[in-house]
Amino acid sequence: MDPKRKLKGMLARIFSDAVAEDAERDELKAYLASNVLGEGEIKEVFEDFVQTTWKITIADGVVSDREKQRLREIVSVLALDAGVLPAEWAAIVADAS
Repeated sequence: MDPKRKLKGMLARIFSDAVAEDAERDELKAYLASNVLGEGEIKEVFEDFVQTTWKITIADGVVSDREKQRLREIVSVLALDAGVLPAEWAAIVADAS
């Protein structure tokens, strides 16, 4: 399987329930540390994941509390800078601070 596709699938699975368990975090860290993907490729996958996640989240026009929790968890676990997030997502994360 393509390493980028594997990472994107891993991200989708890890965050599907809005909570990244310790084992899932460890799995992600190990994959990222394996050097299968370069830093630029990881950034590219993260950016694509953010855009796809946001499109799915706003598809029905309402961002539920569970979806907000998921968005915050993604930012926290992936250590994303607010600058890479859609403005509305960044505002949701900022509201939790």
